[in-house]
Formats: sequence, C-alpha cells, structure tokens
Amino acid sequence: MKPSKTRLKDVLDDKVFNKDKWNMIFGKMKKLATAIEMFKGPSMNIDDPDYRWVDDRIRYYEQEERLLTKDEMTIANEMWIKYGKKA
Repeated sequence: MKPSKTRLKDVLDDKVFNKDKWNMIFGKMKKLATAIEMFKGPSMNIDDPDYRWVDDRIRYYEQEERLLTKDEMTIANEMWIKYGKKA
C-alpha cells in the first residue's frame, strides 16, 4: 500500500473540520478493522478488544462525527503496524 501524504500532525493542526480528509482517515480505519478480522481468522470474537476499539471509533464518527484524538491516532497507527502489514 502506498504511504499516505497526510501526516498526523497536519490532521491534528487543522482548526477547520475537513470532511473529505476525515472520510479518508476513517476509510483507513475500516481497512484496519478488516485487517484485524483477517489476522485473527474465523475464530475471532467480535468482542476482541482491538477490533471493538476500532469499530467503536468508526461508529462514533459515522453517528456523531466524533473525530479521533491525537492519542487515538497513535493507537490506530500502532494497530496498523501490528495487523495491517500482515493482511
């Protein structure tokens, strides 16, 4: 996968809500959820803490337009390193 040109610092420094940028970020969150499912395999429980964390953040965004904090972006990046590169 090509690296994104959007840097975490740029996203967090935006004072104005940029819906297109956040839609792209949450599209990547959906890919992360899929990567976790693939990594864990058919025995994965939907209550898996990592999967549940990602799924909850996606739902918060879709239902309430709640954005990720800096700490949440860091956690998502760490999960991508753990699950995304193996998917």
